[in-house]
Order: sequence, then structure tokens, then C-alpha cells
Amino acid sequence: MTQPPLSRQIAMLEERLGVRLFDRDRRSVRITPAGRFFVPEAREILRRAEDSAAETRLAAAGVLGTIAIGFTATASYDLLPRLVGLHHARYPGVGFVFKELLIEEQLRLLGTGSLDIAIVRPPVDAQRFDGITVMRDHWSVAVPASHALARGKTIAIRHLHDAPYIAWSPISKYFHVIQERLFEESGVVPRRVVSMPQPPAILAMVRAGLGLALVPGGMAGHGLAGVALRRLTAPAVDPALLCLESVLTWRRDNQEAAVQRFLATARELEVGAAESRRGAQVKSAVRSRQRAISTGPSTSKPLRPGRAR
Repeated sequence: MTQPPLSRQIAMLEERLGVRLFDRDRRSVRITPAGRFFVPEAREILRRAEDSAAETRLAAAGVLGTIAIGFTATASYDLLPRLVGLHHARYPGVGFVFKELLIEEQLRLLGTGSLDIAIVRPPVDAQRFDGITVMRDHWSVAVPASHALARGKTIAIRHLHDAPYIAWSPISKYFHVIQERLFEESGVVPRRVVSMPQPPAILAMVRAGLGLALVPGGMAGHGLAGVALRRLTAPAVDPALLCLESVLTWRRDNQEAAVQRFLATARELEVGAAESRRGAQVKSAVRSRQRAISTGPSTSKPLRPGRAR
């Protein structure tokens, strides 16, 4: 910049600040005390402007920002930490706001834009939201650690018949509905001691010895002192009732880059959930085939001594 334009810029700045930054005479220009104070401040302003421009570009790319996530209590035991931990390792500049809410409240806030992501149970309103299944879990029976049923690896649903039982209340609609269908299809009628809406309260009642309970198996190994979880078996019921799904859902019109990157991370868990389900189906088919072979009638004739085939 040539001298006259520079002088005009300085004069305009001095006029805006209301102070002289330089003392001038015909032979020299000297910086004033106010000018000496202003120089580092001006440099800091320029640095911040450059940083802000760089951060704005990063935010537009989805590697900086904040994502508001709603979740249910059961998601906090395993799914949410795994998902957030995986994403944070890749994009440490993305922050999170977490809200533990019932499913209905999550979906309401998702619809108003107060949440970016909701981790809920199916079904999801496909007219308003998109969703992917990020976890498939199984029912487990929660028993006091000292209970006789805790000695085995599994517990058949028949053991809940006429047993004291801590039920899911209708507030937790997803678990309550499946619980009732399980008992209806299996013909099991437990003695309901109390109904609770959240897993921590249910497990506290089990720990206190009030009864047994059905809870997601993914809660195992998360500081459940005094409580043992054993996988539920119920061969006479629809196998779909034994599978508990977690769905990550979002508004169709939410195209924020940070949210889209988070969804890309979540889709990796979706692939894992699908592979887990396929693996379980293959193992089940193999076991069924093995049982059929071992229990089916034999059509081969015994070999005669000295004769080979």
C-alpha cells in the first residue's frame, strides 16, 4: 500500500477510535502511548479473525460443532458410549449435548429441532424421520447374585412362572409390550410385585431381593453389584420377541455436516448389527441341522464284518 492510502486508512482508524495513534510533524512520525497499546490488540484481532475463518471452514466440513443427542437409559450402558467414543476419536472437535429422555419426548424434541439425533426403540415414524438399527440385543433375566438361578448361563422363561417379578411399567412402552407378549405366548404368569419405568430402578429392586426382572442383556458387566444377568431362553415364543433393537433416528431435512458425519459413524454400527444378526441366524441354522441329524431316523444299514463301502 502506498503512503497516501495508508495515511488515509490510519486517519480513518484514529477517527473511529477517537484517539491519535501517531504524532506527526513534517520530519517524523512517532507512535503514541495509545498506539503502542493498540498494536498488540490489533494483532490479536487479526489472529482471531484468521482462526475464526479457519474454524468456520472446519464447521462447514463437519469436523467442528455440537450435536444434541437424546437417548434412553438402556442406551447409556453400552451403545451410546461406544458410538460417541468412536466418533470422538475421529473428530475431537465435535462436542455433544446429551439428554436422557423417554422415547416420546425424544421424538417430540427431534421434531422441533431441539435434538439432532434420537436413540429410540422401533417403530419409527418413516413419514417424519429416517432411522438405522445400530444395535440388536437380547433379553436377560436379572436375579440376585446369590439366587440359585444365577448358577447357570441361561434361564428358561418357565422359571418366571409364579415367581416374584419386577415388571416394566406402561411408561416404557416398548419393553412393556414385548414383556406382555412374551408371557402371553409362553403361558407364563409371574407374580408382579411392582412396576418400574427405568432399568436402574428395576435392578435396584432385584438387588433388594423383591423379585426377578427382564432387562436388555447389554447391561451386563456395567457395575451391577449384587445382580446377575442370565440370557433368557423361550423356545415356544416368536424369536423376534427375544431380539431388542435400538434405532438411531434423525429428521430427514437435517443436512448439517457434523450430523451427517455422525450418521456415517453410526452406519458402521448398523453394519455390525446386521452381521451379528446374520451370524446368529447361521449358528441357529447349524444347530438345528445338527439336532436333525443326531435325532433323525437312520437309513443306513450296519456294515458286515470284513466288508467295506
